[in-house]
Amino acid sequence: MKFLLISGSHRDDSQSTKIANWMADNLAAKDESFEVDILDLASSDIPFWDVSAWDQSSDLSAQMKPYLERVTQADAFVLIAPEWGGMVPAMLKNFLLYIGTKEAGHKPALIVGVSSGRGGKYPMSELRISGYKNSRLVHIPDHLIVQNCENVMNDADINSGDEGDQEIKKRADHSLYVLSAYAKALKTMRDSVEGLFNPKFPFGM
Repeated sequence: MKFLLISGSHRDDSQSTKIANWMADNLAAKDESFEVDILDLASSDIPFWDVSAWDQSSDLSAQMKPYLERVTQADAFVLIAPEWGGMVPAMLKNFLLYIGTKEAGHKPALIVGVSSGRGGKYPMSELRISGYKNSRLVHIPDHLIVQNCENVMNDADINSGDEGDQEIKKRADHSLYVLSAYAKALKTMRDSVEGLFNPKFPFGM
């Protein structure tokens, strides 16, 4: 089972990347067969999307191929989105434009909103509204909102830290457990059910 965690912050050494690393370590500890990959968009060279992405012979397609191969190989995703001005960072929304049914169709995703204060809800709402239609990405019912992010998830022990730190760690641990259950179930569905990827209906309505 392969998991791709996408840190959606533009900043180097961001809190989103810290949270991605925490969640990657937690996933790896759950099952030795789990393979975990982190894509940090702050250190990527992903250009703005344009229609040449649909042309498999274009320079843009060649540039994006390594990134999209990582998406294709994954069975499940964690989308980590800091709240900037009440919105998902532009780089994460831009990356989602490249992802289609071939790469992410009927694969589960856990949304994680991040805030240095008491925010973090808007990225969750925005990603549930958009970013999944054409890719058929499946946002699971669970989501995570990491508030006061500088002061939580700074160590792996879910029983350490103050009450707020322990609460979000335990919630994250449970959410990742739920994600892994969806990953196993939907992989079985993709492997066994015919007609999920009908070329007559390549895009959502």
